[in-house]
Formats: sequence, structure tokens, C-alpha cells
Amino acid sequence: MFEYLITRPMGWIIEQIYNLVANYGLAIILFTVIIKLILLPLNIKSQKAMKKQQKVQPIIAELQQKYANDQEKLQREMMKIYKENNISMTGGCLPMLIQMPILIGLYQVIQKPLSYLIGVDWMQQEVIDKVYMLRDAMASSIGNLATATEEMLANTSQIQLSRWAELVNGASDPWVINFNFLGLDLANAPSAAFNYLMRLDFSNWSMIALLLIPILAVAASVLSMKITQIQTGQNQNKGNDSAAQMSKSMNLMMPVMTAFFTITLPSGLGIYWIISSLVQVIQQVLLNYYFDKKGEDVVVTIPEKKQLHGAKSKKRK
Repeated sequence: MFEYLITRPMGWIIEQIYNLVANYGLAIILFTVIIKLILLPLNIKSQKAMKKQQKVQPIIAELQQKYANDQEKLQREMMKIYKENNISMTGGCLPMLIQMPILIGLYQVIQKPLSYLIGVDWMQQEVIDKVYMLRDAMASSIGNLATATEEMLANTSQIQLSRWAELVNGASDPWVINFNFLGLDLANAPSAAFNYLMRLDFSNWSMIALLLIPILAVAASVLSMKITQIQTGQNQNKGNDSAAQMSKSMNLMMPVMTAFFTITLPSGLGIYWIISSLVQVIQQVLLNYYFDKKGEDVVVTIPEKKQLHGAKSKKRK
């Protein structure tokens, strides 16, 4: 089900883009922008909810002061505020939650570029014959893959097959994918750079430079989180409520998770992570500016009084 709902549609989009630009890295960047545009209506809704969450922070602060010695009462009153204004405590995490199935699907596409970028049909006999031909031609230099079956190579080694096709048949082979992006070989994972660093071998700077991808991915991810927290007022909320605890956990978990995935997986996934975070930041800033200019569209209500806060004692801006 996931294959048909997520992976194949994503693969088809990347395939169409790659056919136009003929560059793996550029195709991933354009794909990322398209996905963010598709999700823009949902991001607008999430941003509006975050603005509401920011506006109720002064009310929450008053409640925390008023019921400082009655945590049970404090939690009930806070829940009233959130429920009355239809505010979700996990609203700020929504973009990240949506990103997870996209990342999983994209990982499949990146791991199997011949299936999704080239459209290779692995059931055709001529394709099976070509796989074995490439394997046998490279048998002396490919280690444990020398005895791999066609199914194993098709499922786990499509990037290698593309590379072998270029080495054996030349750049004109239809299986050859242009993995070069700004001098970086996106077919490799940044972790491959550690082999050179451990030997103090700095001859292959293009390989070592792949470590810039996880560094930039972590930085962009942290920037996006910080902007989200500012817009939801979490930086001003120093209490021990669930939102503050969740924010603290995310501050620790997200950079570690981002670094792990973008170091160990093919670099194309790191490119997606960087561009996705940067586009998210741009959307957040622009939407925040828009909602600040149209503050009348974002209104919060106090349950006890059943009235709107802000300008003219009705709306809180």
C-alpha cells in the first residue's frame, strides 16, 4: 500500500524532473520544492494554528501564576483554553510528522534509481541478462557482490549497477545516471569520507566534502525548529507543561536523528533534507509576516468569558 500511495508517485515525479534536467542532485532539489508547494495549504493551516498558540501564551502565563500551587486546576484551565481555540499541542510538530513518510518513500527512490528514474523493468529477460553481464564484467573488483543474484542486485545495489554500466559500456548506456552535483558524487553516503579521514588521506576532497551535507542538514533543521518555537511562543514559556517538555525533547532528538540519517544514507537524502528545511524556513517567515499583517484572521477566545481578545477588547494581537 505504501509503495503505491507514496513511493511510486514520488518516483514518477522525480523521473519526470530527471528527464528534463538530466542531473540527479538538481532533480531532488526541484522535487523537494514541488512537494513543499503541494503541502503548502496544510502548512498554511498549521501556521495559523501556531499563531493562535503564540497569542494564547500571555493567557497561559496568567494561569500559571494564578494556579501556581494547584497543578491539577492549572492543567484543566489550560486544556479549556486550547480546546476553545482548537489548538493542538503537537501542531508545531506537524511538518516533521508529515515529512517522515516522504523521507521513507524518498529513501526507496534513492536506493533504487534505476527503477524510479530510468524505469527499468526487472522482469524482462534482457534486463536480467544485462545485470548478470555487468556483474560478471566487474567480478574481479566488486568483492562480495560478485556472487549476488539478479534479485539481490536489483533490490539493494541499483546505484552500483548504474556505476558498472558506465564503467563497462560508457556514458551513453541508458542505465547511467548523472550523480555529480557541484563536484560531489551523490551516489555515495557521507560516511564514506571517514575511510579517507581515518587513513589521513586527503587526496579525494570531493569525497571528504560530502560531510558538508549532514552539517548543513543539521544546521537547517535546527534553524527551522527554532523559528517554529519562536512563532509558537515556546521560547517564552519556561514552565514544566507538556509543550515545553516536548520542545526540549525535540531540541535534542532532531539534530541527532538528522545527523545519523544524512551521514549513513546516500547523499541525495541529505540534499532533500537541506532544501526541505530551507524551504520550510522561507514559508514560515513569509506566512508569519502575512498573518501578522492580517491579525484579524487569527483570533483567540477565553472560555470563561466567551469573548474574543485583541483590539477593542475583543482581539488579542
